[in-house]
Amino acid sequence: MHFTLKEENYVVVENGSWRIKAGIGVSDTNQSPSVIISTEVAKQAESDFDKQNENLGQQEISSTSDNSGPNSPDNTTQKVTVKEPIYICGSQLRELKESNNSIVTTFPIQRGVIVNWEALEALWRHIILKELNIKRARNECPVLVTVPNSWTKEHFERIAHIFFETFNAPGLYIANQALMTLYGIGCLSGLVVDVGYGKTEITPIIDCSVQYHAAITIPIGGQDFDEYFLSLLLSDTQFLMEYGETPDVEIARILKESDNICEVLPDVNFIEDKPDRIEVEFNGRKITIGPERFQVVNPIFNPLLMKKEGILSLPEAIYQAISHCEPDKRNILWENIAFTGGSSLFKGFRERLEKELNVYLYSSDNSGEYQIKEAKFLKLPEYFSTLKERPELAGYIGAAITAKFSFPDPKGFINKVDYNEHGPSVVHTKSY
Repeated sequence: MHFTLKEENYVVVENGSWRIKAGIGVSDTNQSPSVIISTEVAKQAESDFDKQNENLGQQEISSTSDNSGPNSPDNTTQKVTVKEPIYICGSQLRELKESNNSIVTTFPIQRGVIVNWEALEALWRHIILKELNIKRARNECPVLVTVPNSWTKEHFERIAHIFFETFNAPGLYIANQALMTLYGIGCLSGLVVDVGYGKTEITPIIDCSVQYHAAITIPIGGQDFDEYFLSLLLSDTQFLMEYGETPDVEIARILKESDNICEVLPDVNFIEDKPDRIEVEFNGRKITIGPERFQVVNPIFNPLLMKKEGILSLPEAIYQAISHCEPDKRNILWENIAFTGGSSLFKGFRERLEKELNVYLYSSDNSGEYQIKEAKFLKLPEYFSTLKERPELAGYIGAAITAKFSFPDPKGFINKVDYNEHGPSVVHTKSY
């Protein structure tokens, strides 16, 4: 089979616990993903519907009597109506939640772990067939899927099966998210610190090789920031009086993500010249937020605040991850730290981390060959003029660049011929 894949058809899907980013076309890598969708899905009550709907990935079910002859009236093909769960996501789910507060939703990826493959496949189906408007019957769009460190080859097999069998993709590339982040920044070696919604991954990479033995994942992220911020708000009597009712975690998350409310200070005990309280308007109400707005990310520096014992703080995890690498490679890791993830965007977060890392740097006057004097943080290159201030998109940018260079080469990805010959197990012999 000869593939004539075009850049405008290359698809990138970056998976996350809170959001999935996706886009089609990589001719211009200086652009945001066209789809940024919550991973939240709702499972609608089982209902009858026709199984022939291609967009939902269903197939017609036929039944033939085994005991009848060729002339028997029972030997007929029948369309069978079956009960099948329907998953709702995206804008349709938002509208449904507005009209039905009691609807039950779930997140198929929780703290980086896939807990519901059926829901995740439905989410991918929505992105590929509806958001990106790709036709399954004549799919000419190869897909690059990014995955976290914790996903295994068995996960890769399942991904290959879904994208080749369900979406009829002509090609697939499964890429490590941390490596894509480093590529997006323009480096081949460095330490990627990805603060996500459900977890934080610290991944050393040396000469494009992910050092899995040294990578560390701590189960703290934006989800914990929401819960901790809520606990602080519940202890603020003035806020409770002004708000007028008991806040929930959704309120804490909205306030956390609002502009100019939450901030991270270099010293948690020194508020400097910041006002004690600031006034904000929320749902038509004027409320004030106190010093709690400076403490939202504290659990990642002190996991005991969330009653998480035996969990490394972020500075400790970074130090240990680097220490697990060869001594002659540690300098390059300290000097090339990529700080990314949707939960890393707080003003002052990077500066606080930089300050707390200083205690792990050697201070001897007798500088040795492997002397570490400073932790340096990377930024997106200036030539990404529209994205350079959005470090959370570094992984998507790197994935788009990788797709641009890999898909033109039939040997650079898993193509349909490979899959047809070897099945999903092809990922064990041809993955990247």
